[in-house]
Amino acid sequence: MKKTWITLIVLAMCATTALFAQEKNPKAMIQERLSYMKANVSMSSSESQKFWPVYEEFLKEEMKAMDTYRKNLEKQGIKLGAPGTNKEIIEKLSDKQLTYLQDQKFELRKNLLTIETNYHKKFKAILTPQHLQDLYNKEYAYKKTLTAKKKEVKKTEPTGPVNAGKKKR
Repeated sequence: MKKTWITLIVLAMCATTALFAQEKNPKAMIQERLSYMKANVSMSSSESQKFWPVYEEFLKEEMKAMDTYRKNLEKQGIKLGAPGTNKEIIEKLSDKQLTYLQDQKFELRKNLLTIETNYHKKFKAILTPQHLQDLYNKEYAYKKTLTAKKKEVKKTEPTGPVNAGKKKR
């Protein structure tokens, strides 16, 4: 049981990063994750029929929590990009905005953990413990691939201004 809770907490933190890292519309993000999971998680056909609609609800609730977080920040004049890209933005925030941001991050983590806890109970009612563990492992692997893709994109982006063929004189 302790291992399950640790897994859930790690997934909550990864979910936060993964959902912010993508710059697609929410429906496309949900469909991409759902397709990946369907292709990589094995289960019986009866489990599959019951499980995937519930999993899609879970993804939508996660996305809704993330959207609420972003909207709450924007109401306070805080507009963040993907994790790891906000250092300059955060340094320019007032103390009031910084406190609000910190409070909202904890509120988001709490909301995501509540969502994951509720859906973990639903998932347990549908899947065998082995299939559920496989699901959590594949979610972790999916999020790692997103992180790897983000790092690859960062490596290929130019770091400074590009002088299109102009020579220094």
